Amino acid sequence: MASPRALAYLAYRALVAHPLKRLRARGPGLERFRAAYVSEGLLPTLLQDREVDEAASACISCGLCEPACDLARAAPAVRALGLHAAFRLHGRAGPELALSAAALEACDGCGACEARCPTGVPIARVVRALRARAEAGATLRAARGAQDARTVPGGAPPPGRTRAA
Repeated sequence: MASPRALAYLAYRALVAHPLKRLRARGPGLERFRAAYVSEGLLPTLLQDREVDEAASACISCGLCEPACDLARAAPAVRALGLHAAFRLHGRAGPELALSAAALEACDGCGACEARCPTGVPIARVVRALRARAEAGATLRAARGAQDARTVPGGAPPPGRTRAA
């Protein structure tokens, strides 16, 4: 059973701290939520993103798709990045996503890799979704840069953060 001290702290948080925090909050909740996304470089997850996430989660990083891809042989950056790494980056809007976008743009969607995939990942569909995600990330980075310029004198990034490329 919980100690009396823990219960008292929980009561304080529920009855005093949280109501005061809500009174001090500025703007509607959704607006604050979106502002937090922009400041942290996170992209909101949409329903279609969840469907692609589920399809791509079947990837076991076996690498069997890479030899089937003519582009992977022609462009070392594509091979070095790999689909799995690009997929992991797709939730961020940072410079890493911009780097993966260059590799994703190289894909022509021929589908040769899908035939080799032992788990049936719809790679072309995932790549299309990642491209769209990279474009959204570029938009978000631009918005974040504009926000930094408005909120920080001289347009310099806040302390501890570097400006997104």
